Amino acid sequence: MRKFLLTAFLGVTGLIILLFLLANRMPVYISLDPINIANPAFAVGPMPLWAALIAMMFIGYVLGGLGMWLSGKGLRHKASERKHRIRELEHALELANAPRPKKTDDLPVIQRHATPQEKPTTR
Repeated sequence: MRKFLLTAFLGVTGLIILLFLLANRMPVYISLDPINIANPAFAVGPMPLWAALIAMMFIGYVLGGLGMWLSGKGLRHKASERKHRIRELEHALELANAPRPKKTDDLPVIQRHATPQEKPTTR
């Protein structure tokens, strides 16, 4: 049911946007000069209104994504630091759980031989 409602909502929204774009096909000038409307200092066009709207939506999408990426910089840095700390702790844990060498009591004893200068002890 939820998937059907989502599909229906997106279909109706897409149809409304399509009708709006088809109804606004006349060429327009995009100007950022509010003082001189008849002869603006900077104007883009003529272009169809739908092209201007799609371009503005694309620019907004890109700027919004860039803003979200920049705002997440601190979180990405913290996550990276924590990942490195986890690796350090895992390595320390591996070293702590590593098998220990045998005790010295279990090792073979090396016999010391008498040198020619030493007198052997007799009993």
